[in-house]
Amino acid sequence: MVKNGEYFKMKDMRERGMSITQIADELGRDRKTVRKWLQADEPCGYPIRKPVAGKLDAYKDYIRKRMAEGCLNAMVILDEIRAKGYTGGSTMLRLFMQPLRPAVQSKATERFETQPGEQAQVDWGEFKVEQDGRMKRLYAFIMVLGYSRAMYVEFTEDSRLDSLMGCHTRAFTYFGGVTRTCLYDNMKTVVTGQDESGETIWNEPFTRFAGHYGFTLRRCKPYRARTKGKVENGVGYVRKNFWPRVSTFTGLQDLNAQARHWLNTIANQRLHGTTFRVPWEMWKEESLRPVTEVPFAYAERHPRKVSSDCYVSFEANRYTVPFQYVGSVVEIEDEKNGTLRFYCGGQLIAEHPKSMGRRQIVSNKKHFEGIRSTSSRPVGEPTPRYVPQAAPEVLERSLSVYDSLMEEAVLQ
Repeated sequence: MVKNGEYFKMKDMRERGMSITQIADELGRDRKTVRKWLQADEPCGYPIRKPVAGKLDAYKDYIRKRMAEGCLNAMVILDEIRAKGYTGGSTMLRLFMQPLRPAVQSKATERFETQPGEQAQVDWGEFKVEQDGRMKRLYAFIMVLGYSRAMYVEFTEDSRLDSLMGCHTRAFTYFGGVTRTCLYDNMKTVVTGQDESGETIWNEPFTRFAGHYGFTLRRCKPYRARTKGKVENGVGYVRKNFWPRVSTFTGLQDLNAQARHWLNTIANQRLHGTTFRVPWEMWKEESLRPVTEVPFAYAERHPRKVSSDCYVSFEANRYTVPFQYVGSVVEIEDEKNGTLRFYCGGQLIAEHPKSMGRRQIVSNKKHFEGIRSTSSRPVGEPTPRYVPQAAPEVLERSLSVYDSLMEEAVLQ
């Protein structure tokens, strides 16, 4: 197609007396083309193409909304819009999201790799949820195996020592073993300070816990959080990939069930961005030490008496136990992860999800089964029994005795 600048040049050359052949030779055009354009009153523009709707167009408003809410993870948004019908790939989505992202300044660092079974890195992350119109703080315990990048996540009410030890125990069970060392920052539940020579002073109860499970404590350098960058990245990954997927949850037990599903289907099954391998596949190469079968007593148990209606009160809520324990004193073990366990005589008798509210009733119908069959017949009032009075005994005498008495009465 002839451009409009070339059209006006043809007109000028024609007005200067040049023939169509001369103009065609000068511009390298066919004579028919030159004649056609010279006969036209004005240059023809390019046809305006109708815009074609892209695969992503219908979802751009939703993407902007999710990014405004703080979800900047492209894979999370990709899963969400695919559920809404999006058929495109992730590249188109990333290109659209890139100019909308806030600028992030990164610093160079050196990466250290560990051998299989050598090290696990541990940290806490803080998350906020809305409950009854108020913001409540939850804590996420995160352990990452240094070699495979396999991850364990558990949400708790607090980050106290008993919660930390309980999370370790369940993480070891999840991984099926214990690493030779565990790396921590300066959390107070693990590190209490340092002596005059700069050596770390460890929390004494936690050192006994570490000795019980057979792992060595390691501390990252102060103000050098990047020395445990694997778990730092893990905290960020949980915040960006798991947390945006949580729309609602009924309690910590439900939240941890969602986290476990995410671990088993996404976090530990993805192609890791650093190793370019699947963490669960690399986990098979970890030479973990076996977990001791002897438990470590880390959680405090709270004694409570079972009322006549089979309920036990704990932290302003009521929970059922089997009716056979009415009147007994039971012990409640709170692991601060959304689960309450009830013991009597050292035996586990009940387990409940812990209520996050107050004045709630949590019951299990099975705890009442059999209560009617054993006590359905009412105890009646005592009824006196009539006993007839016995007839008096009569002395038997011969008739001659009575005849003599009659003769005496006549003589008188």
